[in-house]
Amino acid sequence: RTLAPEGYVIVHAYGAGNEPYDIWKSKSNDDNRATLTSTSRLDEEINSRDSGDRYQSSTYNALKDARGEALWRAIESIIPDARDRTVLAMLGSPLTHERYLRRPYGSYGAAFEDCLKDGSTNISNLMLAGDGVFPGIGIPAVALSGASAANGMVKVIEQWQCLDELKSQKLIS
Repeated sequence: RTLAPEGYVIVHAYGAGNEPYDIWKSKSNDDNRATLTSTSRLDEEINSRDSGDRYQSSTYNALKDARGEALWRAIESIIPDARDRTVLAMLGSPLTHERYLRRPYGSYGAAFEDCLKDGSTNISNLMLAGDGVFPGIGIPAVALSGASAANGMVKVIEQWQCLDELKSQKLIS
């Protein structure tokens, strides 16, 4: 199944999250407010700019378009007329991540060395999942980390027994 309407596909492309935050701060923050420096100021900063003005400036949109060119070229190497066929394009930026994912400085996922190898913790029956757990960022990776956490809580034989029971009740095929 897909979230795209029939006859359409969703293409999700993203690049490395390693570009300098300062280029976004200086080009898109028209009122020159200080950037977020601590999570304690995060709610105040987000609420103060909730009107979205910071995210609608012409310089911000031009920078997103310019920085998105590399992604478009990658997509067009596979689908040459991708831009002509695009119905909706949504470009994000470190400011997008800062605002909607509540990530200071627009960080995306865990730093590789900080990424947890699995979702295990020292707390009994607590497993973690998400972009800070291997395999990392992106919807498929986060979904896999959730499945891995679930698999860590239930033994394989118990999963098979549950599937057999669901099949016997004709709830799954």
